[in-house]
Amino acid sequence: MQTKRKFSLDKRSFVAGLLVGSLFVLALVATFAGVAAVRGATVSLDSKQLAVIVRDRIVAQAKTEIPKVIEGAKAEIPAIVEKEMRTRIVSDRMEIAGFVFRMPAEFIEQLNSKMRKNVENAAGEIMDGIDTDQLAEKFGAEAYLLVQEALQDELAGQTFRVMVFNRIPVRVNVEIK
Repeated sequence: MQTKRKFSLDKRSFVAGLLVGSLFVLALVATFAGVAAVRGATVSLDSKQLAVIVRDRIVAQAKTEIPKVIEGAKAEIPAIVEKEMRTRIVSDRMEIAGFVFRMPAEFIEQLNSKMRKNVENAAGEIMDGIDTDQLAEKFGAEAYLLVQEALQDELAGQTFRVMVFNRIPVRVNVEIK
């Protein structure tokens, strides 16, 4: 008979321990949730690290895209020059030392053609002289500064409300380093 009592006591002890342990864990979780809801959580972001990531991505993208843009612009040079040069030499008359000469039409056409070619070549050489790597690095450096400024201006000190498990509101404070 004592064995039944001992067994019964062990069973009660186990259930009591399980209940007390469960209540303790529940109280601990409730305390944590309450503190998190009131005080919130602070998220620290390293602005330099984020800016470096953005800068590197922009530099890589710019190094591949800028040459394509330049080649596209170079392809449009003849059409732009043709449009702009169409009305440059309109008179077939030339005056030298008071004497007026009439120039032949084919001379004017050759002159226009030479001018067009010279302008196209000059514009092409200018575009060929662009250091695309240096330009990409400049874009990256500007993006680096913009990201750091934006993080400081837009996110530093901001507080957001996040719903955990769609039920528990938690304040998240953003700190920018």
